[in-house]
This record gives sequence, structure tokens and C-alpha cells, in this order.
Amino acid sequence: MTRKEKDWVIKVQMVQLQSKNPRLDDYYYQEYYQKLEKKQSDEELLGRRSKVESLKLVTPYIQKAEAYESVVRIEGSLGQVAVSTCFSPRRAIDAVPHGSQEQEIGAASSQRLQVLSRIEKMFLQLLEIEEGQKDGRPQPCYSEQQSNQVEKLFQALKTHEQNNLEEAADGFLQVLSVRKGKALVARLLPFLPQDRAVSLLLAITHHLPLLVRRDVADQALQMLFKPLGKCIGHLTFHELLQGLQGLMLFPPGSSERPVTLVLQNQFGISLLYALLSHGEQLVSLESSLEEPSSDHTAWTDMVVLIAWEIAQMPTASLAEPLAFPSNLLPLFCHHVDKPLVQHLEARMELAWVY
Repeated sequence: MTRKEKDWVIKVQMVQLQSKNPRLDDYYYQEYYQKLEKKQSDEELLGRRSKVESLKLVTPYIQKAEAYESVVRIEGSLGQVAVSTCFSPRRAIDAVPHGSQEQEIGAASSQRLQVLSRIEKMFLQLLEIEEGQKDGRPQPCYSEQQSNQVEKLFQALKTHEQNNLEEAADGFLQVLSVRKGKALVARLLPFLPQDRAVSLLLAITHHLPLLVRRDVADQALQMLFKPLGKCIGHLTFHELLQGLQGLMLFPPGSSERPVTLVLQNQFGISLLYALLSHGEQLVSLESSLEEPSSDHTAWTDMVVLIAWEIAQMPTASLAEPLAFPSNLLPLFCHHVDKPLVQHLEARMELAWVY
């Protein structure tokens, strides 16, 4: 190699060593050289060695182009020529971070950590409430101190200082997206007053399809069924209709009702059957519904739609419920024809309780 070629190779290598922040980019070399200089200065002070300028790696300063352009555009040419130099080497791959995807991943990770931290804080509050129960059995709190603790925990769970109801609901759903969050809600429900427990039940019912999708990996929603089952008995007929109507509406851009997804999940179908059973009890008990009303008409339409969804669904796709109400078949008998009832019975025969 000629001297010129050697200088060019050295220059290319030295360019890579340039740094605006050598302390950060080349920490070990800078630390090593700092200790070496200190050692030499100490020896010079003690007279062990004469003062000699020590060797230090000096990188030549070369102005780097701020904008990288690997394509040369020649006027009148039919194509574009890609070139590279020692100052602007040609990129083999696009390794420039674009930021959007990385920022989204970082934001999602940070949000999840905040949710987990929030759940841990609420669990500590729940443990204090549980320790306050002398007999160890969860029940609505009657002392003022316990009532305040329960109300504080409920507000932290439902609102968490959100600006509007939509954000508050989203915060509640984030808690239910974590297995420990589901356990928190299941253990808190027995301590809540009736109206508070019903509000959580309606929120879960309204967002049931979303919760089912998020629970595919954990399969932990089942722990909510027993405490929620006790809350269902406190629902009024109007509240029951409000909770179920969201499962009947087509989401934007979808041709499938949310109830179809609910019927394929064990917790979803169990909660749906329990709601239908309670609705049948309310209809049979309330004499005011003997005359047709808007609520009565909406209830009939809802039962018929659910019956058709069950009948059209493949048997293998229909989940086995955790509990099967004894009045469910009579409910369908009141609203649909006999062939459809027989078809429903054949579909759900594995779930009958004899």
C-alpha cells in the first residue's frame, strides 16, 4: 500500500472514534487514561520519574454531514446512482430509529406499571378492611371507619381521579385486565354497599365482551362469578335491561353481536344465564308487567335474540356454564316456539342440571 492509501485507511478508522461526548461514548478508555495520568503525576511529584509528555490518542476532527444522502441525482440521467464515502458510508439496512413504535411500546409498558402499582396500593387498603372483620367473613361494613375505608377504596377503583366517566371506566377496565385486579374486585364486592356493588356489576356487564377478549390468556374472570351472582339479585328490571342491551347491539364495522363472543366464554355465558334467570323471576313477580310496556317488549326481543344466537352457534363453540339456572328453559318456552326450544335443549344438554 502506498502512503496515501495507508493514510486513507487510518482516517476512516479514526473518524469512527470521534464523539461529541467521549466521557459517555468511550467511558472505559477515558477512565483508564485519567487514572494513568494521575499515577504519572504522583510519580513525578515523588521524583520517581522525570516529567515526560505521555502519549494520548488524538482523533482528527472531520466535519460530518448533518443530512445523509446516499443517492446522487445527475441531471439528465435515466437512473439514480448510490455512492458512499468514508464520511457518509452507505447504509446496508435502515437502522435509523423512527421513534413512533418504540414510544408506543414504552408508553404501554409505563401504563401497565402504573396499573400494577395502583392495584398494589388498593390491595393494601383491602387487607386493612379484611383485618377489621372480626369473624373473618366478608360482609358490608357498618362501622363509620370501615365504611369510609370501603368508600375510599371504591372511589380509587372506579374513578382514580379521572376527568370524565369514560376515563374512569377505562381505569376500572385496566384493573380488570390484570389477574390480581380481578382478585381485588372479587374480594372487595362482599364489603360494598348494595348500590356500589350493583354499579360495578353493570360496568362489568356493559364491557363484558372486551373483558372476555382480554382474559383469553389468564382465564381468571371465573373468580368474579360467585360475588357478582349475589349482586344480581339486587338489580331492578330496568337496570337489568340496561346491562343486557349493550350485548345486543352491533359494534361499528362488525357483523357479529357481542353476545356471540360472550356465549363462547365460560364466565361470559355463566353471567348471561344468571342475568336471564333473574329477569325471568322479576317478570313473573311484578304484576305491573302484566300489561305490555316498553321494558316488557325490550325484554321479549332480547330473549328471542339470545335464543337464536345460541341455536345458530356450533355446539363445540358454546361454553359450558359454571352454573345452570333451573328456570332458563321455561324462560325460552315463554318467548319462542317449541321446535326452537327443543333445538336449544339439544345444544345445552351437557349443561342441564338434573
